[in-house]
Amino acid sequence: MVELLQEKNLLKNFDIKIVILSSGRSKFIADKTCQILPDYITVLVPESQKKDYAEKIKNPIDTVPDDCCGLGHLRNWVIEHYQQETIIMVDDDISTCYYLGKEFSERIEDPDKLVQVLINTAIMAKDAGTNVFSFSQTDIRKYKSHEPFSLNTWGGCVVGVIGKKLQFIDNKLKVDVDFFLQNLLINRIVWIDNRYYFSQSRDCNTGGNAAFRNKKTFQEEIDRLKAKWGKHFCITYHGSNVRTSIKVARKQKNLII
Repeated sequence: MVELLQEKNLLKNFDIKIVILSSGRSKFIADKTCQILPDYITVLVPESQKKDYAEKIKNPIDTVPDDCCGLGHLRNWVIEHYQQETIIMVDDDISTCYYLGKEFSERIEDPDKLVQVLINTAIMAKDAGTNVFSFSQTDIRKYKSHEPFSLNTWGGCVVGVIGKKLQFIDNKLKVDVDFFLQNLLINRIVWIDNRYYFSQSRDCNTGGNAAFRNKKTFQEEIDRLKAKWGKHFCITYHGSNVRTSIKVARKQKNLII
C-alpha cells in the first residue's frame, strides 16, 4: 500500500511536504480535507489519537507529542521535524477549493489537480523570493481580476513555509498573522494567490484550536500582537464576527507633476 501511494505521489520530484494538521476531528476529517486531497497526503495527529484516525482515513498518519499544544508550537514542530525545504500545512476542515479566475467560481474536484495547484504556488513563491505563501481568504465576490496576487497581506487555512529561518510566535491563536508580518518586516514581501479560495468551517468547530478559543485567551493574545505590531495589526468587530487585517504599504503612490 505504501509503495502504491508513493508511486502515485505527485510530490516525489519536489522538495515539498504537504501535511494536514488535525486534532480531535477524526469523525469528520474523511469528509473534509481528506476528501479533496489525495490519500497519499500525510495527516499529522496527536500520538494518543492515532488509532481513532486510522479507523477513519486511508492516508499515512504521522504523530506529534500530545504536549505540543497551540498552533504556533505545532507549526514550529512541523517545520523542524520534516526535512523538506517547503512545508505546506493544511487545515483539516476544508470542504472545497474554488478557482476564482472565471466569471463564476469553479470547484476543483480532482485531488491531484489540487496538489498541482499547491506545487505550482510553492514554485512561484520561491521564484518571487518569498518565504511564506497562502491563498485568498475571500470568495469570488471580492476577487479582483486585475490583482491575481497579493504581496502584503496574510493568509491562513493553507500556509506554505519555504526555509526554516523564521519561527511562528508561541501563541495559540492568530499565529499566522504574526508570521506573515515577520516575513513582511524581514523579507519585504509574501505571496498570496488570490485566484484560489479554500472554503472551511473557521472558528466554530470542536477539536483543533477550540480548546484554547475563549474570550480571555483571545484578548490576551490580541493585546500581545497589538503591542508587538502597533498600527500594522488591525482588529475590527462586526457583531460576533472578528476580522483580522494587516496594513503594510508595498505600493508606491503615483506622483502628480
